[in-house]
Amino acid sequence: MEANTVRQMTTPWSGACGLTTGLMVTEVYQDVWTGKLRLSMGMPVQVNTPPLVVYQLQFDHIFGYRVLEGAETLDFMADEDDSDSDIQIYLVTPSRFLIWFHQQSQGVYLDEDIQHYRIASWDYCVDVLAGQVPQILHQQV
Repeated sequence: MEANTVRQMTTPWSGACGLTTGLMVTEVYQDVWTGKLRLSMGMPVQVNTPPLVVYQLQFDHIFGYRVLEGAETLDFMADEDDSDSDIQIYLVTPSRFLIWFHQQSQGVYLDEDIQHYRIASWDYCVDVLAGQVPQILHQQV
């Protein structure tokens, strides 16, 4: 880690309390027209069968997101604090992703209350910059 690098801290998001853990990201869907982002979280049922979606996170006002896959995810998160493995949704503060976003947008959104949410699973890590708390949509099993 470089001397001038911002040390990020992950805090479990309180809205995730009681959610099923150990799930995988099964779908990332962005509706560009409405500005919504939906992440589906599910569990494998059988080999060669799509995972069963347990719940979805819907972000209604996003500024940006990124998806990291596989081993890169572990390397990317390694310099952060030790997080509780039973939690999959975190708030990241301070956020290098949010700092980068403000630099790229030349500070246009500095007055916005933007939060950095991290959704971590064993297969993917999704970082979302959002202006509103996500909704949790439970699926009927």
